[in-house]
Amino acid sequence: MAFTVRTLLELPSARTRSLTPGIGEDRPIAWAHVCELAEPWKWLGSGALVMTTGLAVPESAADQSRYFEGMQAVGIAAVTIGEDMSAPPLTADALAHASELGFPVLETAHETPFIGLAMAVAEAAQQERAMRVQRTERLYAALGAHASDGIEPLLEDLGAVLGGTAAVRPSRRARGATHGRVEQLGARVFEVPLLAPGDPALRLTLDEHGSLDLALLQHASAIVSSALSVAAAARRHEWMYGSILLANLADGTVPPAPAERLVAAHGVGAPYAVASWPVDDPREAVEAALAGFSAAELPALATIKDGHVLLLAQDGEGLVAALESLVPSAGAIGVSAPFPALDGFASGIREANLALVHAGRNGAASVTRFEPASSGSLFLPESPSQLRALAAQVLDPLFAYDRRRGTQLLPTLRVFLEENRGWVRAADRLFIHRQTLIARVARIEQVLERDLSTLADATECWLALQAAIECGLVEPIATEDHTNVRGIGR
Repeated sequence: MAFTVRTLLELPSARTRSLTPGIGEDRPIAWAHVCELAEPWKWLGSGALVMTTGLAVPESAADQSRYFEGMQAVGIAAVTIGEDMSAPPLTADALAHASELGFPVLETAHETPFIGLAMAVAEAAQQERAMRVQRTERLYAALGAHASDGIEPLLEDLGAVLGGTAAVRPSRRARGATHGRVEQLGARVFEVPLLAPGDPALRLTLDEHGSLDLALLQHASAIVSSALSVAAAARRHEWMYGSILLANLADGTVPPAPAERLVAAHGVGAPYAVASWPVDDPREAVEAALAGFSAAELPALATIKDGHVLLLAQDGEGLVAALESLVPSAGAIGVSAPFPALDGFASGIREANLALVHAGRNGAASVTRFEPASSGSLFLPESPSQLRALAAQVLDPLFAYDRRRGTQLLPTLRVFLEENRGWVRAADRLFIHRQTLIARVARIEQVLERDLSTLADATECWLALQAAIECGLVEPIATEDHTNVRGIGR
């Protein structure tokens, strides 16, 4: 507790009373000094208790008022005048003026030596320094105790030391504001900008009997900044490994069965859902997506594929809401139907991309979810003639090429798209070398005049294949030799 004017008045050995009762009694006294000069404010400053026998106290009410004004202006805590010593009588007008200023004027009994007051202030200051050291040690001990517990237990302990409730809030100041500078928001509410990702702020709401210790609050802000930065670095580390895992899963280099255990280690379980949206800055987009899901307390994995964010999360309450929070920066987002196991991941990506294409056609900056319909896709027509026309418009050149040359490019296209353009898995399914697959895909792109590395062309080819399956031009389930394709008649 700080040594204040009230502390001095309540100290029995001080035998000091206030001539301006109730005025400035909460003012802290940092040190005490005897001064018999006419202008003590030129020599003494903030937090000082001026002790005087009254030799320099002027006689007139106006001069006494100026005497008090000068000390008030430099932040002197109070003045105490020795009783029955050298001071002229203090006028009622001067004391009233001191009260208006909020400046406490005290009187110390003749029998009390000023050295006694100075020693009391010095002892209190020494005790306060010791208490501050102890409280500072408690602050840093809380950081060590809650290094792996998250931010909330740490804030609870810091608040107990600071005498209030501590919380992390979005900063009210402009981005990049001076860190460590305390701003008072209310009678007992203070805020300090933090040097941490997102430019948050530490907000302290003092208890009814709590008092602000500025140095301790700044120590606390440094501790919270450190904790938030460490937590953010740990999240980025975890996100990086999750991103690599999801990229490997998308490329087919990690089989679905072991991938489920690895994905579960990141907190993501069945039923799964995939979301997809285009980005300009891949790294920033992935971090923003994962930060949004982290804020919603929903685990997720995210990576970049073909200029799009791919996000894998557990389907359920809150998924769409978390994605909607990303719409202002991401624009349209496509979401797959839920699937029970990761062997449906490739289909989930296709469904998310189909939903994204559908949202783009409607010009909607929103979350669009894929929903299976009777035709197998929400985005395919139901009429057999329309399905046939859609398939012919895109795939007829490939059917014709295979008929003329006896090749199997259409089955190759189907498997390649079913494996989400994953070279390894598609080559394994086709029982061919990866370089052979690369050559076939290059020929398919040449025949169809499309670029399968782009989402738009790959989605268009996938829709055309689904249309061919729905109208009976292609068998629903591929056989092992991949010869289950009939040509499109005119």
